[in-house]
Amino acid sequence: MSFKEGKSRRVITRVAAVAAAAGLGVAGLAGSASADITIQQYVALGDSYASGVGAGDYIGDDGCYRSANAYPRQAASELGERLWFEACSGARVEDVVANQLNHLRPANTEHVTIGVGGNDAGFSTVLGACAGTDTALCEGAIANARNIIENSLPAELDDLYTRVETKAPDADVVVVGNPRLFDGTTCAGSLAITPDEQALLNETADLLAETTAAVAADHGFDFADVRDAFEGHAVCSADPWILGYVGTLESFHPTAAGQDAYAEVVLPLLDY
Repeated sequence: MSFKEGKSRRVITRVAAVAAAAGLGVAGLAGSASADITIQQYVALGDSYASGVGAGDYIGDDGCYRSANAYPRQAASELGERLWFEACSGARVEDVVANQLNHLRPANTEHVTIGVGGNDAGFSTVLGACAGTDTALCEGAIANARNIIENSLPAELDDLYTRVETKAPDADVVVVGNPRLFDGTTCAGSLAITPDEQALLNETADLLAETTAAVAADHGFDFADVRDAFEGHAVCSADPWILGYVGTLESFHPTAAGQDAYAEVVLPLLDY
């Protein structure tokens, strides 16, 4: 069975189920569903790493900084599905719950990606605390972030994932993680964050990835772990896929090349 044949059959099955529940005939619907592959939909949820901050070519002026180069755009194009691009810069888990779930549907939501959690842990605040020479301030901010990741974030993610399952019970859901930012190298863009502090920040990024992956596994969701893909491409590396400090909100976000790397990891996990 080909990629598109498999996708069309799944859509026809879902549309038929909806038609049956409504007392409608199935034969006419099957033809239109197979002819209109756009009935299958992909919903992209999350924060700035999912919206594509740092990758340029932003769509609209609503403050979400959704990039035409972001991995959800690439994945939707490859899958041939209509994209509901809900991810938004600055989003926390509670923002995703409140503002990003409206286009999840039981009948035709085929794929969902979710990338959120860094803002809940306060990573931007942590990076600000670690910029400069006050190591104690940096370590305190990291400790606070680790406390959030270990003690409050799992329940918030569990609630979000449960809501997604309820709204789109037949969707293939992939939870997407974030890369480590540093590799021990310093430059102007690293804001005087020392190699030792970088190591602590990377350990915290690992904790976030492992915590998120564990909650995703509890729901039967795949976890797209991009950490290995970004090896050798950290801030200040010879070929960085993550911006250092650039004086804007794009600081410490993946470039367009970084979003390409995301797409390479995410796409194989989307069931088609």
